[in-house]
Amino acid sequence: MKFPPLIMDLLDCPGLLRLRDVRMANNQFYAFPAFANASRYEHSLGVCYLSGLCADHLGLPEKEKVELMLAGLYHDVGTPPFAHAMEEVLQANFGFDHEENLRNLIIGDTGEFDQDYAQIYLGQSLKLKSICQSKKARKLGIDSHRIAKIAVGDEQEELSALINGSSMDLDNIDNICRAVSAMGILDEGINFAELAKDLAQSFVLCNGKILYDPSHIKQIEQWIRLRDIQYTEIYKSLDDFSYQAMIKKAIRILGEDESNSIHLDKNFWKYTDAEFTQHYLLKNNESRQLIERVLLCKPYPCLAVLYIKGKGVNKHINKNIRSIESEVSMYINEEMGLTRFANQDLVLANYYPDKRHRWIPLDRWVGSAIRNRENVKEEAAILGLFTPARVVGYAADKDGSRSLRRFDKNMLPGLINKVQDLMIGFEVEEYDG
Repeated sequence: MKFPPLIMDLLDCPGLLRLRDVRMANNQFYAFPAFANASRYEHSLGVCYLSGLCADHLGLPEKEKVELMLAGLYHDVGTPPFAHAMEEVLQANFGFDHEENLRNLIIGDTGEFDQDYAQIYLGQSLKLKSICQSKKARKLGIDSHRIAKIAVGDEQEELSALINGSSMDLDNIDNICRAVSAMGILDEGINFAELAKDLAQSFVLCNGKILYDPSHIKQIEQWIRLRDIQYTEIYKSLDDFSYQAMIKKAIRILGEDESNSIHLDKNFWKYTDAEFTQHYLLKNNESRQLIERVLLCKPYPCLAVLYIKGKGVNKHINKNIRSIESEVSMYINEEMGLTRFANQDLVLANYYPDKRHRWIPLDRWVGSAIRNRENVKEEAAILGLFTPARVVGYAADKDGSRSLRRFDKNMLPGLINKVQDLMIGFEVEEYDG
């Protein structure tokens, strides 16, 4: 990859260097170890590079090309350790908004979550503001506010759909191509790097809107198929599903346990995965028990995986995740008469938004020379329920003795009914893969 001099001056920016130790995959990915080592730093370089190819294809002037590339380079700079898992907890506890935080970082404002952003990594500040004030940048007329709008997907900025759009964009082009390559996925001998570069040149700027060129339909369908394959393979790894549940729970513990000297702070988004793990997750007594098991590759076994469909289902599950854990735990305790576990210790819940089968809406294409497609895809989520001991516990028998109890598949319908009670308006069924 080659970059213009102004971009090269930023490749050692502390805000970007922090991303060398923030995973794309958000956890250790036992099933795909090479993917686990793919960092958001290399991903950011990839998005920046593809942005340059796209800008040349669209014939953008130098100023707009550099602004687009800078938006691509910095689009993940505000990502917390463990990404979405951490974001969910920070949002619930402090009202953290990833995009607003990113906007403040790029324009150099002091927001609620970046009050000390000048020391974002190892006591060092971002270089972006000083570079934007350099002679080279001033000569081009580089506008940091426009860079921020592009990066956060501001709909008033026509180029924002290229970085943070609702369909295929440069961010998820690099994400999918980089991930499937690292995961070892093969599909008809596709060269993933060449596919990414081809897709970066599939955009058209028409009447102030970013649209797609139907002459690239084959490459776009390849990308959609790879996306389907990638997420399907991720969903198959129940161990990694469990690791994510354990990590989320450990972070939630930090947010809930204010009595402990180690508890969540709103500025923890600045840490790397390793820093946050070593200095906080492993220092709190409760979270340490979970994280040690994650690090030692001892996942909680899977109790059940459910498929839940309906508009707004992911937001609803996230809002009710603790209730799901509690209700399922109570049901199992009641059915099995367990005495070993407290309700809050028996079940962990985690979910994946089903990100597979997504097509680009018909109104995003130039002309009508494309295949007829069904554009409506019902929103769905995959809910995983995990337990620390395969739901094996001791129950008191009538004669006063204790006997071992084990979860029986015949209990699954009752478990589904318990979840359904919390998912009024949504369809709940066992996930068939």
